[in-house]
Amino acid sequence: MAAKTISIDQMEQLLFKLRGKPDGKVAGELDEIQLTERVSLARLTRWETDLPGSRTRETLMKLVDETAFLSPPESDVLRDPPPDSETQQRMLWMAVQYVKTTISRLPDFYATRETTHFEDTLPQHAVNSMAPVAMGTRLGRMPMGTEGVSAPAEFKALHIAGETSRTVTFRDGHEVVDEDTGKQKKEGEEQLWLTTRGEFGPILGMVIGDAMQSQVTWLRWEQRASEPVAEFRYTVAKSQANYRVGIVNGGRVEDLYPAYHGEIEIDPATGEILRLTAVADLEPPYNGMQTALMVEYAPVTIGGRSYVCPVRGVAFSELPMTSATARGGISDVPAVTVQTQLNDVAFTQYHLFSVEAHIVSNGSGPSGATPPAPDTAAEPSESQPVSHP
Repeated sequence: MAAKTISIDQMEQLLFKLRGKPDGKVAGELDEIQLTERVSLARLTRWETDLPGSRTRETLMKLVDETAFLSPPESDVLRDPPPDSETQQRMLWMAVQYVKTTISRLPDFYATRETTHFEDTLPQHAVNSMAPVAMGTRLGRMPMGTEGVSAPAEFKALHIAGETSRTVTFRDGHEVVDEDTGKQKKEGEEQLWLTTRGEFGPILGMVIGDAMQSQVTWLRWEQRASEPVAEFRYTVAKSQANYRVGIVNGGRVEDLYPAYHGEIEIDPATGEILRLTAVADLEPPYNGMQTALMVEYAPVTIGGRSYVCPVRGVAFSELPMTSATARGGISDVPAVTVQTQLNDVAFTQYHLFSVEAHIVSNGSGPSGATPPAPDTAAEPSESQPVSHP
């Protein structure tokens, strides 16, 4: 069934009417709609505060994530004239300098990466002809009809299909994903999901580096909190692209580096990157697939100091799935349907790695005896949780 499409203003009116109603009723009402404009992180945080029910939060998460690559509402767009060419170039130069220095400024730390995976479930007759992966994004899907896997008989709309919690470590300027610290839907299933990596710096350097060698154009001013931010649009040709998309096909991963485009949100005063998107422009035979990634950054306190780090991510994919051909029909051409996968990623609980030395004494040696060697161990020092704007 087609969802009812509404604007942000209409959504605000609806949520006002739904305040105080049972969690299930609110979630049911929200399940019937689709937003036509992008929802900011600040607005989402306010909605979650006003409607704290668990089912409502899950529905809001899905609803808002689906808007990640849309334009903002008119109320968030400033009507100020665009800056002159020299000012635009200065902002882009500051963004490049920010990316060059931000990675080297980051201390060694670790954070928790919470991923909520949504997907719609296709009916039993659907068969996966190609299963996409993307620095970027990894796309995966279990082929229907695989031995030992029971396929659903009916279509099920976009819903939570699993959740994971992982520790991500940033050490010596490199991002490392540690073993799972939470439960998955079933053992090994995450490899079949849409997955991403590189949010802690690599994607910043890749997108900015590619974009500055390609085409960057002014888009608009947007209002974020109390200050305006600058929005630029970029387009990267295939010959200059470093964005990796892996296509899982028959158990083998084929790495592609397609052309891609997106938006970059910059603090005009500091050059800090506050938000970026990357949308792959895949070519045949994969042009029926879609994959896109969005990352939002905000100040985070680590070891008593403030750093701009990723706080939220959204990954989106649409995969064409071929349906089994009906026997004895007029045409042998298989029908094609599309499966949607969506990941909501939250980065929380940032902690600083530090090294402390401990002098261990056995307490039994004679006076003046040589003490044992120091026992040096790396111990984590906790920071404050993520500070949202």
